[in-house]
Amino acid sequence: MRKTFKEFRLTDITKVQIWELEQEVQKVALEVEEQFLHIFKSHSYKLEVAFSRFDGSPKHFPECPKISKEQCMQPHYCSAISVTVTDLDGNLIGDEEEGYLFGEVLTIWEVEKSFLFFMVDEKFPLGSTKGYILTIPLFEIKKILEEDVFYLAQKLNIQIS
Repeated sequence: MRKTFKEFRLTDITKVQIWELEQEVQKVALEVEEQFLHIFKSHSYKLEVAFSRFDGSPKHFPECPKISKEQCMQPHYCSAISVTVTDLDGNLIGDEEEGYLFGEVLTIWEVEKSFLFFMVDEKFPLGSTKGYILTIPLFEIKKILEEDVFYLAQKLNIQIS
């Protein structure tokens, strides 16, 4: 899968530009989810193509807390789309030993603070903060999400025509 990101100094991009891209990608995600939702439901599964904003700081791993869009210029902000399939009760398919069944996470916008190529805490006195934005066109984002849906359907022996 080709992912293309453009690096930005935070002074070269606005919150509104980020929010607009996030909103456009959310619309594409909703479109893909609505396109396939009924197929998975007919097989007693729930398909979710979800948008999320979270703090990707290593200190929070593996439980990354959700954050608001107003924080989009802060270090470790990350917005992303993910494709998951659960049972009708909302439980992930699979287990810890063999792994859970979910699609790839597609990052939209991410802010990193680093020092000498290492990610550092926002309170670290040295380092630089940069943002990385996804630059592939919306039709290609849709194609990537659909490929994830097809992959998950195949793993669950669900036919999508």
